Amino acid sequence: MKHTPRAASVVVKEALRDSFRKTTAESIGILQKLYTLFATIVAFGIVYNSARISLSERQRELATLRVLGFTRGEVGAVLVGELAILTLVALPFGLLIGSGMAAVILQSVNTEFVRLPLELTQANYARAVLVVAVSALISALFAALKLRQLDLVAVLKARD
Repeated sequence: MKHTPRAASVVVKEALRDSFRKTTAESIGILQKLYTLFATIVAFGIVYNSARISLSERQRELATLRVLGFTRGEVGAVLVGELAILTLVALPFGLLIGSGMAAVILQSVNTEFVRLPLELTQANYARAVLVVAVSALISALFAALKLRQLDLVAVLKARD
């Protein structure tokens, strides 16, 4: 066909389709990495903000515990324990809401020309839980460091 004088060009549908799929897969891969990065940053920000707010709201009580003879580790365990409980309670709700949002987003993106399947695997859920758990761990470490800088006398003298 290519050597026929009247044929301007020959398009092989399979090659065109394969090229389209390859380009689309590369684009989706880049977007997926970008969304994963943003999701990780947002997850860390939310957990860290929660830890900071908890520390800020409970400075007086934590300082009182230190004055009463509790060690830094024991007082830190109270703060970190609260963060751990909040994280464990929030994880199932976050996974459920995230799954729903993914379904809605894909439903709105799918057209008659392009259809993306919703594939929620155990690996996806495990990765999400791992990101939140690591964020909670790092946030707990930062909160524990801030707890060491707590000025016991100044906190106890302050009036609310």
